[in-house]
Amino acid sequence: MSQTQITELVIKRTAELADVPPEQITDETTLESLGLDSSDAVILAMELEELTGREIDVGIFLRFETLRAACDEIERIVNGGDQAAAASTG
Repeated sequence: MSQTQITELVIKRTAELADVPPEQITDETTLESLGLDSSDAVILAMELEELTGREIDVGIFLRFETLRAACDEIERIVNGGDQAAAASTG
């Protein structure tokens, strides 16, 4: 899955959860700024796991300040294999 595909998916689902147009979501957008919380982060992580076949820690959406930073980390996990997954837990 490419960085673009991951980003588009995260933006689309985040916009749906927040009930905002996808165009409103920028690189600097946070879940909190959209009124979303940890339960929404769980939904995002679970959907990404289903689509990618990789374990996506819900903490990514909570640890990384912006959606862009979270997408970057998810892309590393999805495309970097075990090395990226190990780095994200350490």
